[in-house]
Amino acid sequence: MQSIVSQLMALERRPLDALARRQDQYEAQLSAYGQLKSALSGFQDAMEDLGSTDAFKVYGATSSDESALEVTANSSASLGTYNVRVERLASNHKMASAEFLDTTTFGGTAGDALVVQVGQDAANAITVDLSSAKSLEDIRDLINEDAGNPGVTATIINGNDGNQKLILTADETGSASAISLSYGGSIDASTFGMQTLNDIGGDTALLDSEISVDGYTITRSTNTLTDVIQGVTLDLQAARPGVDIQITVDRDIAAVQESVEGFADAYNDLRSTIRSLREGQLEADSTLLSIERGLLGILNDPTSTGTFSHLTEIGVSIQKDGTMSVNGSRLENALNTDYSAVAELFADADTGYAVRLGSLAGMWLEDGGLIESRTDGLDSRIEDLEDRQSAMDRRLAQVEARYLKQFSNLDSLMSQLQGTSSFLTSQLAALPGAG
Repeated sequence: MQSIVSQLMALERRPLDALARRQDQYEAQLSAYGQLKSALSGFQDAMEDLGSTDAFKVYGATSSDESALEVTANSSASLGTYNVRVERLASNHKMASAEFLDTTTFGGTAGDALVVQVGQDAANAITVDLSSAKSLEDIRDLINEDAGNPGVTATIINGNDGNQKLILTADETGSASAISLSYGGSIDASTFGMQTLNDIGGDTALLDSEISVDGYTITRSTNTLTDVIQGVTLDLQAARPGVDIQITVDRDIAAVQESVEGFADAYNDLRSTIRSLREGQLEADSTLLSIERGLLGILNDPTSTGTFSHLTEIGVSIQKDGTMSVNGSRLENALNTDYSAVAELFADADTGYAVRLGSLAGMWLEDGGLIESRTDGLDSRIEDLEDRQSAMDRRLAQVEARYLKQFSNLDSLMSQLQGTSSFLTSQLAALPGAG
């Protein structure tokens, strides 16, 4: 009986299986649209890399002596050449105590204290309580572990025969972080014999870096100077007193070329994705054709400003196989000949290729746009199929129950008929003359 019911139910399930196959197709198409959306997003990002004039404000800076001075430039820099002298590096203020046995303790009287201050602000200080006697190691730990540490690190240098020194080092370079000490109770300057280790002759201003730019002397508390030449960072590596180091700020042609290569790569990646989807789940979908026509429509429409109006004029062209290629030498020549015109070709607010292509991709990707309308339609179809399959599952369960009941009743009837047949056979056999 169960075998017959199973065969009947297989026939009953054929419409349900067809719905499941259709749902698989829709879900595969939905996944394909996810791939298309990802490719379009990558394409849009690449367009944004060239879609504003700021994207072309790419500068490089070089130093004639990078062992003494390293330089970098950002988009706010200006073209120029400067003579820089690195007269002095900024340094961390260091102080060292006299030499003491490691068993020596300090203080022990009420009011005894060591006050360590960083900079000119008296509030930026730490007080080490020495009312109970402390060793140099104890003092080190009290300084380093204090939550209000003002920016100083204490260390111990162990010498010979159990002797040691306490070293205090400012965490930041420059005179603004110079260390000063004061004392309380019976503790005074002679207690520790602290001396500055920096070769500054008592003048903490010499903790600052000093450079000159085209003869103009400048001091800073750090060795990384970001506010001397607009858009240029000077990283001081070594002092070269009296020696001119030439730094040059120029356009970073190589970086722009890389961005243009990225522009072409993004176009080719999108085109490759479209081709792959057309051969797969979106074979008959008109969306892909709409996207291709949109791209080619812009690429074939010249800009109306600047020296250049077509991408081919700067070495960017569509090949016979439909891919975009970049002629590096032609692009470099165009950038060197008229950098601003190349920037306008891509980034003009109205007709720049990157601006228009980026806007087109944004239109496809926006809420209610081409991609979302397609995926919303597929989601709706999948939801409808799921509802229909659920309803059909419930109906099939009822059908199967009915079949089982009917066959069960048939089995009972057959058993009864078989019993009746056996009875009649035996009765007939008992009749006279039956043998």
